[in-house]
Amino acid sequence: MKLSDPFSYTNRQGKTHYVKMVSTGKGGVRYYLTQDPNSNDLIESIPDGFEVVEYPYDGRVVVRKAIPIKTTQEERAIVQSAMDNFSPVKDFLITAEDTSISIHISQFSHYFDGLYPTAEEVQQSYGDSIHLWKQYDWIMTFALIDPQKRKFQVIRKASFRYDAVPIGEGTDLKALAEKYCYHVGRASLLDFWIPGEEE
Repeated sequence: MKLSDPFSYTNRQGKTHYVKMVSTGKGGVRYYLTQDPNSNDLIESIPDGFEVVEYPYDGRVVVRKAIPIKTTQEERAIVQSAMDNFSPVKDFLITAEDTSISIHISQFSHYFDGLYPTAEEVQQSYGDSIHLWKQYDWIMTFALIDPQKRKFQVIRKASFRYDAVPIGEGTDLKALAEKYCYHVGRASLLDFWIPGEEE
């Protein structure tokens, strides 16, 4: 069955995705993504308990069971504001999933002796197609570790030796965000203590 106005999601690369529902041999249903607007079995809306998500790294889109978000819009806005006001990085994404508020920065936003090309500079060189291959790497997370006290732990991306490093925690998210977002895009982010090593 074809719908005149099916649900659609367009990712940052400009690719529009539709969701189709397919019956399984056991009487259940599965949901699949397609970029074909004329595909059969497209649905008008995402069913309860499911969500369509775009991954920050490469813009890949998936349909999956919904993951509850346990942080508030206000808390996410605090991290957004701290990045806007204190980090030199202007090309970033903020995501929220489960207990985490995470920051992802583009490959044009990593420090290198304090000099790196911005997305705007790369766009001037390579044109508007930049959005097709831009990637956003995870760099920092504010993880809610005590929902009652609204206590957060700050975790940063490390190196090939460590997947992630906890670098601070507290109940004042605004103070934490301002302190640590300042270092996103700066070499100083690597100065924070790594467990098992000297400070």
